[in-house]
Amino acid sequence: WLAITIGRDIWTWRALSDAELAHELEHVRQWQRYGPLYIPRYARASWRAARAGGHWYRDNVFEVAARAAASG
Repeated sequence: WLAITIGRDIWTWRALSDAELAHELEHVRQWQRYGPLYIPRYARASWRAARAGGHWYRDNVFEVAARAAASG
């Protein structure tokens, strides 16, 4: 992993590119929207993605939204 976002804090082991920062800032917005419920919602989204035959991380709707933020 490159970075992890917990609440408003982004933890990373190196400087982020603009796209990587946009990705993590989308996670900050998700945390702001859901508060502590973000954690179980994220876990459920991973479960749903895997159950639907996708990848638990790549196809998680929170990650899909973060990738969209990074690309646009």
